[in-house]
Amino acid sequence: MSTGLDSFDNFSWASLLAGSETLVVDPDARRAMRTANALEEAGARATIVPDRATALDRLLRRRFSLAVVALEPGATLDGDVDAALTAAGVRLMLLAEPARHERLRLSYPHAAVATLGISERALVMLLTGTRDE
Repeated sequence: MSTGLDSFDNFSWASLLAGSETLVVDPDARRAMRTANALEEAGARATIVPDRATALDRLLRRRFSLAVVALEPGATLDGDVDAALTAAGVRLMLLAEPARHERLRLSYPHAAVATLGISERALVMLLTGTRDE
């Protein structure tokens, strides 16, 4: 999914994540909607769920290529959800407060880790592996 573009020049924003099926797991409805909108503006199709139990259900019913999971302070990624995401080959992005980033990167080396409230542009750029200009 990562394009690793050197630049966004002459490239359509709406095609950056085209064809990506994304699962957004976030108990904060407003933040989840903002995340989903950013992903959809970049061409992905996003499904929002409020909790990890519902995420497990959706993972059984649909094929996703990306999951963006917001971890509230003190919350963890459920082992069953992590196992289901890994088994399905789903790319994982964890959103958490900065103090937890190092620990999350050690626990989930396969995941991208970003700050809760990351800007829409920064979210998409991180997912595509593209630097800002």
